[in-house]
Amino acid sequence: MRHGSAMAFVSALALGLAGLMLPVSFAAPASAASFDCSKATTPLEKQICASPEFSREDEVLSRAYATAIGGLSEAARTRVQKDQRAWLDYVPLSCSTDARPPQSFTADQAACLLSAFTTRVTDLEQSRMLGGWRFYTSEHWGVLDDPDPEWWGGVATKHYSSPRIDDTVPEAEAFNAMMAEKDKELGKMFAEDGTLTDTEVTSDTDVTVKVTTVTSDRIGLTITSYWMGHGAAHGNYAINYLHYLVGENRELDAADLFVGDDWQQVLADKALAALDMAIPDGIWEDARKDVPGFVADVTRWDFSDLGLVLQFQPYEVTAYAYGAPTVTIPWSELADYLAEGYEARVLY
Repeated sequence: MRHGSAMAFVSALALGLAGLMLPVSFAAPASAASFDCSKATTPLEKQICASPEFSREDEVLSRAYATAIGGLSEAARTRVQKDQRAWLDYVPLSCSTDARPPQSFTADQAACLLSAFTTRVTDLEQSRMLGGWRFYTSEHWGVLDDPDPEWWGGVATKHYSSPRIDDTVPEAEAFNAMMAEKDKELGKMFAEDGTLTDTEVTSDTDVTVKVTTVTSDRIGLTITSYWMGHGAAHGNYAINYLHYLVGENRELDAADLFVGDDWQQVLADKALAALDMAIPDGIWEDARKDVPGFVADVTRWDFSDLGLVLQFQPYEVTAYAYGAPTVTIPWSELADYLAEGYEARVLY
């Protein structure tokens, strides 16, 4: 289950009063939080100050936020600050039992908050320079009350995150426009203004789009979708990919990699052989007919120097215990079907 993490509300006040103001560290007898613990008043502030471990994580989070807004343009910084304030509102709700701010935190709720610090730091780390581009994230959060007393968490959490480039050159504007369109599909649980439209109270949902590869010609993104039905034995997830061709201001499609009429079947045959080698006893027999469709889907493609990486989702071809299997088909085995100049688009 994904929950938000905690940062001192003093930091939220600093955000609201001065766009560039950052939390200041003060010494405290038993902690080193990002704010003066002698002035802690809210339940969350008191929880942070009560534990050296919480206080240390609050310090890490404060530094991560300072780094995340560093070097951004005014417009991008304003967006990240707005998202941070929304997250601060979300924090006390995400580990509650009724989508209302707790007046104090139980041991389970405190553990939920502490584990969530790391999650938020990881999210903020996506605001960075990579391959010459300055990326930052657009994020939304939401919490709904699940009235079912059998569900220990008591709330349904929702989160969506996608990247933007902080630049005004045509390539960056085209990338940002593409991501805004993708948000309507991938982040449809939220309206454009961040209002939660998903009313499903019996499951948590998290969709995160991250930049994972930047070359001179391509920005590669990984889309991780996670959902947890309340009361289920475990959550489920899916991994997909999106590849943006920088010089051409568009998504990569199959014709950028393959030529001819029979590459799909060749790719499927090689994928089936690779899956049977990778999975003891082979894949499920009734899944074999679906493999050609899976491997022809560009959103399942990633690239390495060794070959084309094909992504399969949990439960598609074998048991959940094997996770989301991948197989890599060497470029040398696909040489007869590869489009001219494919290397520039997917490798360099």
